[in-house]
Amino acid sequence: MINALNGTIVEVSHNSVIVNVNGVEYYAEISTNAASYFSSHLKEQVRVLTKLNITEYATSLYGFKDEEERDCFIQLQTVPGIGAKQALKVLSSISVEEFIKALDRRDISALSRIPGIGSKSAQKLILQLRDTLVYTDEEEGSGNTKGVGKQWNDILESFIAMGYDKKIVQRKLDEILNKESSKLATMSHDKAESYIFPLLLRSLA
Repeated sequence: MINALNGTIVEVSHNSVIVNVNGVEYYAEISTNAASYFSSHLKEQVRVLTKLNITEYATSLYGFKDEEERDCFIQLQTVPGIGAKQALKVLSSISVEEFIKALDRRDISALSRIPGIGSKSAQKLILQLRDTLVYTDEEEGSGNTKGVGKQWNDILESFIAMGYDKKIVQRKLDEILNKESSKLATMSHDKAESYIFPLLLRSLA
């Protein structure tokens, strides 16, 4: 499997990128959101994450600007009726962050506005992906944002070590941090961790 292309961006269109890797040029299909990102790095050295799809009819290489976009692309294809082309259309129509927020809100209306996604497909997306896809931003420093924040890594790692799924733990922890933000603001970090731990354990039961 080709995990990534490390090379120079030669050309970018609204749905594709060409990367020169040691004199060999690779063509990858991308979302329009990724195209916007790669266009700003034309002729520069970049790392394009990839996913190679091999079917009975074709072999296609898909490119992504980050791990979140690639993971979303892969998970979308686990939903019945959504293939690689439709997954790319989804990523072209909405950012990964906004897509996951719509899943969290069970926002059928927002998801139905994505080309090719009707209300029934939107319901399938919510049912199948809401507890699987979690948007994280490791640059964020507080817990009541779209990531759980680095200061809560000890709790996160503890639950992962106990065998819990990382993405589900992240989601539940973020929910607790948002709900309990006022109370946590009055506590020391150690006291906050002791307070959060049993709440998180119960939410995962």
